Amino acid sequence: MCHIVGMRVHSKRKADCMMSRKRDQIILATRDLVFEQGLQDVAMSQIAQRAQVGMGTIYNYFPSKEDLVFCLFSEIKATMSLHVLEGYDATQPVVDRVLYLLGSLVRYSIEHPREFFLTNQLAQIPFIQKRAKSEKVPALVVAFNQVMIDAQQQHLLKAMPLDVMSVLLLGATNALVEAHMRQQIHLDQTTTEQATSACWDAIKR
Repeated sequence: MCHIVGMRVHSKRKADCMMSRKRDQIILATRDLVFEQGLQDVAMSQIAQRAQVGMGTIYNYFPSKEDLVFCLFSEIKATMSLHVLEGYDATQPVVDRVLYLLGSLVRYSIEHPREFFLTNQLAQIPFIQKRAKSEKVPALVVAFNQVMIDAQQQHLLKAMPLDVMSVLLLGATNALVEAHMRQQIHLDQTTTEQATSACWDAIKR
């Protein structure tokens, strides 16, 4: 009897792993196709073919294309948060934290160009903007918002609204990464540190 129960547990674990792999295949296929063709030109049938699964399998995991694309967006943001926040110390001085986050974000974006472009592209889509408001805020956004609040409370920032200064910082960071990817500039460790310091200088008192 124990042997039979053990076989059932093993079979369930194996089935769970297979389901997880199929789900991952679907998300990765969606990522690649949206990056290559743009969201509007990607059909669910193409995703199924690229992921090597049946259409029914996709709809078992994702009831609609919107659900699938939003899941892709959420997973990219979550993975980005994990990588960018690795080694981040919230007890460090504000300036050190800001520069760490900006530098880490630049490095991650350069190393993961698909995720960088997809995040920026998908974030502009109305249904994603709407759904994101009801979802848990990514850890990276929480950390960035907190360090900006700390900077304001310590009177380190110019007299501007926090959201305006956040847009200035992140907009400049995105522009740097895009220019690097277009080979208009070259960002190594030294120039990244110089550029992120200049971004901070633009909003500090």
